[in-house]
This record gives sequence, C-alpha cells and structure tokens, in this order.
Amino acid sequence: MPAAIVLSHDEQLRRLADGCPEAVPRAVVAGDPCLDQLSAGLPFRAAYRRALELRPGQRLVVVSSTWGRDSVLGAPGAEVLRRALAELPADEFRVLAAVHPNAWYGHGAWQIHHWLAPLTESGLLLPAPETETWKAALCAADFLIGDHGSLTLYGVALGIPCVLGAFGDSTVAPGSPMHRLGRLLPRVSRAVPLLPQLLHAARIQPDDPELATLRQSVTSAPGESARRLRRLFYTWLKLPEPAHPAATRAIPVPSPGPATPRLPHLPATLVTATATGAGAGGGVTVRIRRFPAAAQRAQSRHLADAHLAADPDDPDPRWPRSADVLLVPAERGLLPDEVSGSSLPRRFPGCGLVAVEEAGHGCTALFADGTRLQARWTARPAWASFAVAASAAHAWVRSGPVPLRPGTRARLTVRAGDHPEAGLVEFTVR
Repeated sequence: MPAAIVLSHDEQLRRLADGCPEAVPRAVVAGDPCLDQLSAGLPFRAAYRRALELRPGQRLVVVSSTWGRDSVLGAPGAEVLRRALAELPADEFRVLAAVHPNAWYGHGAWQIHHWLAPLTESGLLLPAPETETWKAALCAADFLIGDHGSLTLYGVALGIPCVLGAFGDSTVAPGSPMHRLGRLLPRVSRAVPLLPQLLHAARIQPDDPELATLRQSVTSAPGESARRLRRLFYTWLKLPEPAHPAATRAIPVPSPGPATPRLPHLPATLVTATATGAGAGGGVTVRIRRFPAAAQRAQSRHLADAHLAADPDDPDPRWPRSADVLLVPAERGLLPDEVSGSSLPRRFPGCGLVAVEEAGHGCTALFADGTRLQARWTARPAWASFAVAASAAHAWVRSGPVPLRPGTRARLTVRAGDHPEAGLVEFTVR
C-alpha cells in the first residue's frame, strides 16, 4: 500500500472515490510541480530561445512523442515529424522533437539517433532525454504537435497552439482531461498542408471556451505544488519544515550537449523564389522559402516551381546532378576564376549557375555563357547567407527584368518567406 497517492486536481480525487473509495484516505491533492515549473519559466522565454539558437523572427515547432505504437514516433515512418521538416520553411521555422525517455531507453539512444538521422541532418533538434531541454522548449514554443502524452496537455495548459499528430484513443481514461483533449484538438490531416493547420489552430484556440476549461483541469492548485509536497514529505519524516518558503526551481537554460555531427557539405535544398517588380534600378522583391530536399517525399504544392540548390561535392549524386544552383562555400578555398576554369561546369551541364561564396559579403554567380554576377548583401538579416543570395540571383535572372550586360546593376529586396526582417542585395554584372 502506498503511503500517499499524490493527485494534481480535485477532479482526480472524485474519480478515485468512484473507482476505489478505500484509497481516498491516502490521497493528497498536491498540484502539478511540472506545470508550476513551466509556468514559472515563461518569463525566461527569450533566454531559452537564444539557447536553442533560434534566430529573431523564427518560430519553434515542438513535436512531442510519448512511447508506444499510438505515439507520434510509433506512427509509420514518423510521418508527422518528417512533414514538419519537409513543409515548414527552414529560414522561418525550427523543429524540435521531445521524445519520451521510455522510448529512448526502450529502444536505446543509438537506435533513436539512427532512425532520426535523416531528420537531424535536415535540421531537427533532438535533445537528450536526461536533460530538461523539453521544458525550456515548451516555454519557447510557438506551436506544438502532440499525442496522448502528458507534454501535450502541458502545452495546452500553457496556451500553445496545438494539433495532434497521433492519439491513442483506446489508452486514455474515459472522461479524463486527456480524453477531452483528444476530442477537442484537431488531428493532423494528410490532405491539407501542415502550415495552414498550425496557423488555424493559432487563430481559433486562444478564444475556445472548452479549451479554456481544459486548461484549468491540469491542476487545482496552481503555483502551490512545492509548498504542498514539502509539507507532505516533512510530515512523513516527522520533522519541522524549513523556515524559508518552498519555491519552484527554475528550468535550466539549455547548454550545448553532444552536437549532431556537422556534414562537410551543404545540405541540398529545394527553394521556391518569386520575383516581383521590374527594372534594373530597384523595386524588385524576391521572396524565398527553402526546404530540406532529403525530407521530401514527392513534389508537393509547397514546392511548386522550386529549384534545387546543392553542393557539387555532395557524395549523394542525385543532388548535384539535378541541381539548378550549385553552391561552393568559401571554406573550399576556391576563387571564381578557379571554379570557372575547372571541370565543374562540364560535370553538371544542366546547372543554371554556380555560386562561389565571398566570405561575409555574398557570392559570385557564374553562368554557362561566361557571365558573372556579383551579389553582395548591403543589409544582411540573421537568416541571410550566400546560398540565399544565389537563389535570389537565380530567380532574378529567370524573371528576365533586364539583359545581363557588363555594368548592369540592380538592388533587390530579399525576404525569407513571411519573416518580418528583409535583406538588401546588390547585383553587379561583370
């Protein structure tokens, strides 16, 4: 027999009385220490976002998975997690997987890392199970994709817009808060792109009265758990409580753990780039969205008219062979003259341009007819890179605003999707 049965809400006490009345004398409603800690962490949202290396304006999507066949990871191929990486523009979103420790220890860390390696190589954040990074991530999150694990209920309690990537309807207690959560939250649809589903949840959930009631069902003693639990423990010990107030411990700021190995080549990306406006003197805006190529399954609506940007030295030949834009980073130590005189253009004749990075500035774009276009960032937001400048050049040339004659200049506004901060790139034809 337990010395005490700790409950988080008075509603649980009533259900215990219905199901096992002889256990009620051992029951203690002590609130929820985890939710108290998460609530106390919300003022430190900015610190947690910096530690997770989110750039200003980026949005964080937390994908939580409990264990078992009905969990997000238990679904065939972890499809929802892959879709989050595949469909959400990489410059505007980061995706973090909060995997339950039971899954880590049931399968082993090597197996989890092996299964998710294609996704971590595409940018997935995968914190270790022994850390409290998942708590910091919930405080930092903009969206949550969950299942019937407790983390989903915590996210709803914190007011995070949430959709269900999986749900074990048969495993939750009828009438419980988790059962109501499964009834109220929308399920991820395969027929609709993921981003509109997240944005719809963000629009309607804050004012949903049923969700507001559900948020109140997580704990009936908000902020009281530390005090009530300490009193319970010291009563067992038959010792006087300390004189200082019981306090909730702050969630630690995530520290860099074992980093995902960085590949020596640039990852292949599918890029949608649309140029609007005309004229060499200005007024042209290029809007770019980049998606990891390896996470895609088929040409989808979000990849309409996308071009492929890849590293010519990527050992997976399908990417450079099919690339419209080849990217040569500065760390290769190659100058534009060396690249144009190399076998690179002959090896990949279908490529539209080869972009050679100029460290800190932008790139030089080399075209098959010998034309050179220098792209320099004159206003460089945090998301800017030579790869983005190269894709902007590709889109600008394809839109055909002016002939590419030596001396031609143009200044473009470049936007990373709906990111609020724009960049400026100056093009000069050599």
